[in-house]
Amino acid sequence: MIIFLFLLIFFIASEVSVQKGIMPKFIKKLSAGKLILFSLLTILGFAVISFFIKQTVILVLLSTIYLSIVISNYYMNGFTKMERGKKI
Repeated sequence: MIIFLFLLIFFIASEVSVQKGIMPKFIKKLSAGKLILFSLLTILGFAVISFFIKQTVILVLLSTIYLSIVISNYYMNGFTKMERGKKI
């Protein structure tokens, strides 16, 4: 039960930090395709590591949560710009 509370706190903290723009600069500069590819490779990399070291399985879950928030924020910002009539 405690692990779910920690995951909820991590999810909310990640959402707030990404909304405020607190993330690595190289992630901000990636295009949509490169961002998705980077996310996929990161999650797969953590999955391979956790296959050999069982204690690191939580990294797969945490990276999936964080990177999905980053991707959704990227598209949300794009749609917001389109609604205002700007070209992307």
